[in-house]
Amino acid sequence: MFAFQKWSSLAEMRRYMQRFIHLVDGLPKLGGVMRTKYNQYDSVVRPMKKYLEEKGVKFEMGKEVVDIDFNLSADKISATVIHLKNKTEIVLRENDFVFFTNGSITESTDNGSWDKPAKLKGVEESGAWTLWKKIAKKDPSFGNPNPFCDNIDLQKWYSFTATMKDSTFLDYMENFSGNVDGTGGLVTMIDSNWLMSIVIARQPHFPNQPNDVKIFWGYGLYPDRKGNYINKTMAECSGAEILEELYYHLKIQELMAPITKAGKVNCIPVAMPFIDSLFMPRNKGDRPDVIPSGSTNFAFLGQFAEAPKDCVFTVEYSVRTAQMAVYGLFDTDKKVHPMYESTHNPKYLLAALKAISR
Repeated sequence: MFAFQKWSSLAEMRRYMQRFIHLVDGLPKLGGVMRTKYNQYDSVVRPMKKYLEEKGVKFEMGKEVVDIDFNLSADKISATVIHLKNKTEIVLRENDFVFFTNGSITESTDNGSWDKPAKLKGVEESGAWTLWKKIAKKDPSFGNPNPFCDNIDLQKWYSFTATMKDSTFLDYMENFSGNVDGTGGLVTMIDSNWLMSIVIARQPHFPNQPNDVKIFWGYGLYPDRKGNYINKTMAECSGAEILEELYYHLKIQELMAPITKAGKVNCIPVAMPFIDSLFMPRNKGDRPDVIPSGSTNFAFLGQFAEAPKDCVFTVEYSVRTAQMAVYGLFDTDKKVHPMYESTHNPKYLLAALKAISR
């Protein structure tokens, strides 16, 4: 009924129901879901980065933080030194602040290819999870990352991106689903052993995407099961084999055979070990407060910091934790943007009750 797996946290489902009770009526068609014009990186990240650079913010890529030192007194917590992978240090001065995005659902991903499967990695190859584990041992207020990253077999998906220099597949899906690209929700193959789903974004998906190129994305929730057509687990499959399995479920193998033979399609499988970690069952305190009690210059950001009543797996959650961090550590005279409260509106409660009872 909620999230992606049967073991996903009931606490998160409760939050979603309360937070978005006004949207429950639209769940069958994913009504209320807002999409960007292009992919989220080009539509959100790049403009934001450009805006910040114009304000004087400097981005240093390729730098990995491996540890953070703290001064932990009885009533204060202060970050003192940032340790980088190349054994250099950043000693924090009086007016320096540290904002740490703890955890990452895309950490340690690995790309396969048209003829090669992706490789499943783990915590050992990660940066964000390893760092959080290291600092969590220093103080209980830094949370507990273990429930979110130590059960990879319960958290992993395998996804794939298909790129086609042909519109046959998208034309077929438009006729099949009744949705033009970018307007429908997920299409799930309910008989798929992998429980495979695909999403067709609005085209073009990238600003520089040629008119004759079409792109779609998909994933499987049970990558350790053998396919219904391909006698391999999804984890063992190349991009070509994943598409063949998809075509089998849609009964379009013959339709797509000429496009494949002409070399007009590519498919990249991706192993994502932590993709469902947001929804793993957890205890109170596993997600640390955005600003730990007594912190003078340190805050957590993102999906694994605690924003009361709000829901992870949304852009709003990340924005809200950032507001909580900045407005809490600096004298800005600003308040965190309030959440829309619809749980006591009879109109939405009745509509939700009808939707759930369908």
